[in-house]
Amino acid sequence: MVILPGKEMTVFHKCFKLLIFCTIVAFIAEPAFADSDVDQMKEEINELKKQVEELKEILNQQQQVREEQTHRVEKLEKKVDEKESTVISKFQFRPYGFIKLDAAYDDSRVKPGNFALYVENESMHKNDNQFNMTARQTRLGLDILAPKLYDWEAWGRIEVDFYGDGASHENKGTVLLRHAFVELKKGNFSLLAGQTSDIISPLTPYTINYTVAWSAGNIGYRRPQLRASYTHPFTQETNLVSAFGIARTAGTVNEDFDLDLHNDGADSGFPTVQGRLALATKLLTKKHTVVGVSGHWGKEEYDLKEHPILPNKSEKRVKTWSVNGDFQVPITDFMELKAEVFAGYNLDDYFGGILQGVNPLSGNPIKSIGGWMQLKVVQSDKLKYHFGFGADDPRNSDLNDGMRSRNSVYFGNVVYSLIPPVDFGIEYSYWDTEYQGMRSAYNNRIQTSVIYKW
Repeated sequence: MVILPGKEMTVFHKCFKLLIFCTIVAFIAEPAFADSDVDQMKEEINELKKQVEELKEILNQQQQVREEQTHRVEKLEKKVDEKESTVISKFQFRPYGFIKLDAAYDDSRVKPGNFALYVENESMHKNDNQFNMTARQTRLGLDILAPKLYDWEAWGRIEVDFYGDGASHENKGTVLLRHAFVELKKGNFSLLAGQTSDIISPLTPYTINYTVAWSAGNIGYRRPQLRASYTHPFTQETNLVSAFGIARTAGTVNEDFDLDLHNDGADSGFPTVQGRLALATKLLTKKHTVVGVSGHWGKEEYDLKEHPILPNKSEKRVKTWSVNGDFQVPITDFMELKAEVFAGYNLDDYFGGILQGVNPLSGNPIKSIGGWMQLKVVQSDKLKYHFGFGADDPRNSDLNDGMRSRNSVYFGNVVYSLIPPVDFGIEYSYWDTEYQGMRSAYNNRIQTSVIYKW
């Protein structure tokens, strides 16, 4: 049955009523009219019937056109929805990050100032206090999750802060690329490609200070790499976690020791290899206790023939390696202990050796040992405490007078959550940096921060 629109239905009703009326009139008045009048009326009635049929045909055609147009619109909308789903909606985008303002007071000069790596030699500037304030640790990140396909899961991460590279005005912080990688996972196996943290020494203490005890016992940085990881389950509560990768031999300082305008790690023609093996099991709480060992090996090449300090020497290759241990133990549901130790050669690119990898006069690598430990206490959802210490101790026989021979830090901080997105933190740290053949330098640092997270 065809349902006619409002106007067409009104016209149809009028014609139909007129047809009925004429028929009744003709039936009643038939004896009183002549045959000619009856014939004329019949012709008029037939004409009206014809017009009504034509009108119905027109209305049917209009209804068919509307149905075809509606079908085309629905088909087009379906195509648009399918296209949007394929290109955008199947991927999930999860932004994260924080805005952080740091303010720090030091009663002696620290390097570089906004954050502390070590205390500067005080032979020229003893007890020269400083006040620094910065928002450069503000961080922006984006996780990109792809739909699962053929049992493979893929996700990527892009993360930056604003400490940049090199000197710049405080209110013109430049972008520093922290992470940029993609990771593919299938079952217990995963493959990662891009820039992210080293495989070795994967833990970090929680400090308000930006550098998380780098050059004071904590080694490891971020660099371009390709790594494979596999988790082997022994039981429901115990897993063996393994990772192996190759990375670019590049880091923080002395990347061109021979001053030939070429990166010494790239000049060696060989990448750095890294690996880690860890056992994760549940001991004291529902959280896993993790104990791991890790290490790396690589080399740098120095072309010293035209070096301004070490002339007339041939090409030299210097190795960089480390052996590391780490553990993370949840003591209770509200208390956790974690620590790392290391030993190795030429570790400046990993923030070891107090940022001293090779002796600038002899060209020989510097050996260093160190480590750190931290206790975390969670009093409530609003209040957390962290207490710890760390030390980096290069071998004295590898150093010249004036070089940094030991660096240690003791720290404690309190973080209070005013509301879920906003944290206030305050940290006290004591720094002791020793120098070969010179007096040690000391510093008391008080640092506060306001952090807005999302």
